[in-house]
Amino acid sequence: MTGFDLAESAPARPVTLARPPSRAVLALRDLGQGFVHWWLWGLVAWTDIKQRYRGSVLGPFWLTLSTAIMIGSLGMLYSRLFKTDIATYLPYLSLGILAWGLISTVLGEACTAFVSAEHVIKQIRMPLAIHLYRVIARNLIVFGHNLIVFLVVVVWFSVPVNWADLLVVPGMLLMILCAVPAGLVLAALCARFRDVPPVVASLLQVIFFMTPIMWRPELLGPHVALALYNPFNCFIDLIRAPLLGEWPPLTSWLVALGSTAFCWLVGFPFFARFRARIAYWV
Repeated sequence: MTGFDLAESAPARPVTLARPPSRAVLALRDLGQGFVHWWLWGLVAWTDIKQRYRGSVLGPFWLTLSTAIMIGSLGMLYSRLFKTDIATYLPYLSLGILAWGLISTVLGEACTAFVSAEHVIKQIRMPLAIHLYRVIARNLIVFGHNLIVFLVVVVWFSVPVNWADLLVVPGMLLMILCAVPAGLVLAALCARFRDVPPVVASLLQVIFFMTPIMWRPELLGPHVALALYNPFNCFIDLIRAPLLGEWPPLTSWLVALGSTAFCWLVGFPFFARFRARIAYWV
């Protein structure tokens, strides 16, 4: 035998290193894995509501009662100011306030979605999207409680119920689909810059009065386009019109779809780029 070593004579195989996933893939995986854990953020959202009203008799229905008082008071006042029949104005007003409450609270609380979960983000490895899903789920539960106010209005004023009511489902889904990228951008920005939440709160107050919630777009006369092409009004219209027995106008669908596409085109790359830094910002 010779000193010939097969191991030494065999040609060396090239070592291939697996390419790490891109930022976009990691961000998409974060959104997907977060959504799969729906039971987690759903349970935490429900726990948030229970803790908020712990020890009270009515629980979350205190918010429903306060909403009912506000809608009733504003309805009686503004129906006289606008010289409108309260039987048609109050359903319009109630749905406008309820839909706006959902949109504004989701955007407002999204600002603190990551900051309020600071200890969880730093100690437990989980998808960041879970914290935003928690905010959205919590406000959807509150919105469901507040719908009782509108049901009372429906019965009291005999609001028509027809097949158009079913269109509220795709309208709600589209609004939630738009809220995800918008909320991720706000949550990340507010984690980096702590002056952003007061700015967002101030802007939401201004938008409330500029959006046809308590008034109708026709009151703007020749400037009605300012209301019709307002994205917030369009999303509200997708919820309000079906529940009033009307078909949402095509303009509202197109503007809402365009706004959703814009939010994803801007929000997803933003989240993908800065996702890894959020843990250091909170």
